[in-house]
Amino acid sequence: MNSTISKLFFSALMVGLAACSPVKFDANKADGQAVTPTGEPPTPTPVPCNVETIYRKTKILFVVDSSGSNASYTINIIGGREVETPPTDPQKSFRKGAISDFLSDFSHKSNFNWGFMTFQGTGVEAYVNNGNTMIPSFTPQVQTMSNALNAFGSRTDSGQTPYRAALTAARNGIANDPDLNSAEQPNYFVVFLSDGFPTDYGKDSNYNPSLVNADIDALSSVAPGRVSLSTVFYGTTSIPDAINLLKSMAARGNGQFAQVNTANSNFKIDDVIGTSTCNQ
Repeated sequence: MNSTISKLFFSALMVGLAACSPVKFDANKADGQAVTPTGEPPTPTPVPCNVETIYRKTKILFVVDSSGSNASYTINIIGGREVETPPTDPQKSFRKGAISDFLSDFSHKSNFNWGFMTFQGTGVEAYVNNGNTMIPSFTPQVQTMSNALNAFGSRTDSGQTPYRAALTAARNGIANDPDLNSAEQPNYFVVFLSDGFPTDYGKDSNYNPSLVNADIDALSSVAPGRVSLSTVFYGTTSIPDAINLLKSMAARGNGQFAQVNTANSNFKIDDVIGTSTCNQ
């Protein structure tokens, strides 16, 4: 009698458990390990992917426009006509401020390395380098990066906007990184900030897009799947052709794009650090 009741109770209990949950336990799995009805472990709840949760070795290179339009009135082509536009960041408060804030927020990330370079005139200047100011490098030292930003703050913005020189230097910096092919397989985030058109792919809005794309592809190919190019257009005047170019560059480079009005913005560098590859 008792045996019959026990069997009925056990059968009812198992039916109830099956109805309540698709998870079951397999005698062939480790003790107490849940499995799905197909016998496989359930998919774990994904961890939110953001800058704070990046745990892979990560190298962030800031490529910053230091051309004359940052500090002086400039003639730009908007809607097919010439328009005089005001200085975009005369005190460097946006460029230096946004990067400094990001550095402060994530200075505790021991897996982060930092790089910083500018482009103006016909060339570049790498403020973090290994002895060659034409080729950027990366440092794990937050103070070294902070010193680079302070040095940038004391320099004069002038000259043209050589995108091509900047992209080439960024590529060379990654290609020369001693950790490029290390077991850690670091990810590289290139954050490219500009207020206007390139001047070394053709004149202003008459740039050659195929050349731009080729240089972005060359940058990405240094470490396939581990390099992203994000872009930021900043200023108080919207220049559609320049915005569209920077947006297309980010798309080509598997990165993010942001448009920032420097007169009133809550922009953070976090907004353009791509999360799709942060821990892959």
